[in-house]
Order: sequence, then C-alpha cells, then structure tokens
Amino acid sequence: MFSGGSFGAFKTAAQGAAKRFTTQAGSNNVTYNAAMGALGATAIGSGVLLFNLNRTAAYANMEAEGLHPADYPFPQKKMLGTFDHASIRRGFQVFKEVCAACHSLDLVYWRNLVGVAYSDEEARAMAEEYEYTDGPDDQGEMFERTGKLTDPIPRPYANEEAARAANAGALPPDLSLITKARHGG
Repeated sequence: MFSGGSFGAFKTAAQGAAKRFTTQAGSNNVTYNAAMGALGATAIGSGVLLFNLNRTAAYANMEAEGLHPADYPFPQKKMLGTFDHASIRRGFQVFKEVCAACHSLDLVYWRNLVGVAYSDEEARAMAEEYEYTDGPDDQGEMFERTGKLTDPIPRPYANEEAARAANAGALPPDLSLITKARHGG
C-alpha cells in the first residue's frame, strides 16, 4: 500500500505527534486518545483511497485487455427502467440482414418479439414470411404452412453438417444465448 520511503515518513510523523500530544496533554489522556483516533482514521482513509485507486486502475487495464465488458449506466438497469425498444428493433434488423446468413437463434421464437420490439401484428407478419414443415396431416404426409408466433426463428442451414460444409468446417455459434457465453454476461 505504501512505498518504503513514504511509510517511514508516515511512521516518523506519527511518533512525533504522539510525543507532542503526550507532553502537552500531560495527564489528560482524552486529548491524546482523540488525536491518535484522528490519526488512525486518516491512515485508514488514506489506505482505502489508495486501494480503490489501485483497483480502478487495474480494472481499467483489464478492460483494455478485453477481459471485462464496460459497465455502462444503461436505463434498463434502473429500478423502473425499460429497454430501448427502437434499439432492439434495429438490432433485430441487423441480425436478419447480416447475422442470419450464418447464425441461428434456436431458442428465440417469434412470440418473444411481441411487446419487446414489435406489436402482435408486426411479429405475425414477419413469421408469415417464412414457410415451415408441419404435419403429418390426415394421410400421414408432411406439409408446408406459413409461420405463426409459436414457431422458432428459422435457421440458415438445415442441420449442423450443412452449416459446417458452408463455413469451411466451422460451426457458426447459435446467438440466442451468446451473452451468457461472455465473461460477465
């Protein structure tokens, strides 16, 4: 906490203060105890301050190294805060136009978007843009139908082997739980 030179100076100052208060106070130990208490509180406060300064510097270095995400004061972290719905809409649009070419959202269904970023009608319209295999029907045959809110957001590939073949052997990760896979997520 203290370097060698600063600790020696602190010790000398403390001893000098103790001698001064002892000789001035004489038999009055109350003044001496108050002075030593104030000196101790100052020393503890200085130590706590130095510890916190050192800790925040170390935390900043860890962020620079990419070990911890920054902790921003997002509005949804407040007691009555909510998510920024326009930002969620933009994020889902980016996913649909960019990320969905390779990545899936296996655990996200169309109904999960209702009330968060889209209205019921908007989510239904997006789901109906896709065809899903369903069945079997009365004859035991599988059939195609338009999507509904209870369907998952479609995958870009039919199975894991097709995904690996299209990406030089690498399987693109599912993005539905990617935040939990990150440190501090």
